[in-house]
Parts: sequence; structure tokens; C-alpha cells
Amino acid sequence: MRTSLIIFIVTSLLLFFGYHIYLFIMPSVKIVNQSGQILTRVEVSLPSNRLVFDNIAPAQTMRIHYNTDQADGEYAYQIRLSSGAYIKGQCGYVTHDQYMKVLELTVDSEDQVNCIE
Repeated sequence: MRTSLIIFIVTSLLLFFGYHIYLFIMPSVKIVNQSGQILTRVEVSLPSNRLVFDNIAPAQTMRIHYNTDQADGEYAYQIRLSSGAYIKGQCGYVTHDQYMKVLELTVDSEDQVNCIE
């Protein structure tokens, strides 16, 4: 009984740490909403993927991890605000097998997008 409990605890800890290491290593796109209105839809296009975020409230942050199997190219984004306005643009560069990269797009109070790689 005691051996089973120890094996269960060790397995649980390994899974927990493995999951968090995976999230740390895999590249991601992070959206930070500082606009004061809801971002009703955010689409970020990568060369081989498309990431979609829905309904990001003011002062909220969302993040999606993506596959490292990408062609080389730029990130392109299209953001729809609750006012009905759209913000479009490109920033950053993605390459094949790029690990631990975080692209952060911040929508500010003037509805401008700041991009940090």
C-alpha cells in the first residue's frame, strides 16, 4: 500500500513538472488587452498555423502555444474590437523549430498594437 502511494505521488509530480516544462519550451503568442474594451476576436496567422482568441476582456491576458513545425515567415494579426473597429498588421518573425519564443501583442488605450518578441 505504501509503495503504491509513493509511486502515485512520484508519477503525479513527474507529470506536473513535465507539463510545465512543455509549456515553458513550446513557443506561444500572448495577447494583452489594455484597450479598455473587449477584443471580440484576435487572429494571429503564422506561416503554417492560425491562432484564434475570442473575447479578451479589458486588463485580461490570453496565451496560446503553437507547433514548432513552421515555415519561415512573419506573424500577421487581425484584431476586432467591441466597437467594431479592426486593427491589422504584421510583426515579428517565426522560424522552423524555434523553442521558448513568446510573441506578445499588447493593445493599448489608443487602439495601437505594440509587439515584443
